[in-house]
Amino acid sequence: WLTRSSGPVRAPVFTQLTFDSGLTTDPALSPDGKLVAFASDRSGEGNLDIWMQQLATGEARRLTQDRADESEPAFSPDGSRIAFRSEREGGGIYVVSTIGGEPRLIARQGRRPRFSPDGTQIVYWVGQWYLGKVFVAPVAGGPPTPVQSELFSALYPIWSSNGEHMLFLGRRTQNEQQAEGYD
Repeated sequence: WLTRSSGPVRAPVFTQLTFDSGLTTDPALSPDGKLVAFASDRSGEGNLDIWMQQLATGEARRLTQDRADESEPAFSPDGSRIAFRSEREGGGIYVVSTIGGEPRLIARQGRRPRFSPDGTQIVYWVGQWYLGKVFVAPVAGGPPTPVQSELFSALYPIWSSNGEHMLFLGRRTQNEQQAEGYD
């Protein structure tokens, strides 16, 4: 049901969070709204790392320090961990604590990791922008499970708020053009 506000609608207020001269991309807001994680080349070492910044103070902390690019961060539901894509060792999905530490490999390959609402699994996709497959991997360790084996291609999965369903961009057959035929 839609309801109408009795007051005027205010225009959004935009606030710049980072002031890097280089690339800062892939922002992710923590569940409590107090932190933002992002990929940035602000270290000056020629690669992207995962950084976490407190919104109240603007203080940023580098969470990864590998020479490979690292991007696509996503917070766990409790805000204690960040899943991300790393290009190290052929690429994969890693998890690191928001207080720092050594990142742990969850799955080889993979893009756009997203925690399940209970924080026990990560959904991600493997492939190229027009041809992919969706997998779920346990955060505690173990082999990934394919999600949609009956589809020709599936990309960009996200969990429903209760964790019972997933939404993703999919295509049933190979016959459509590369960028067409997705639902």
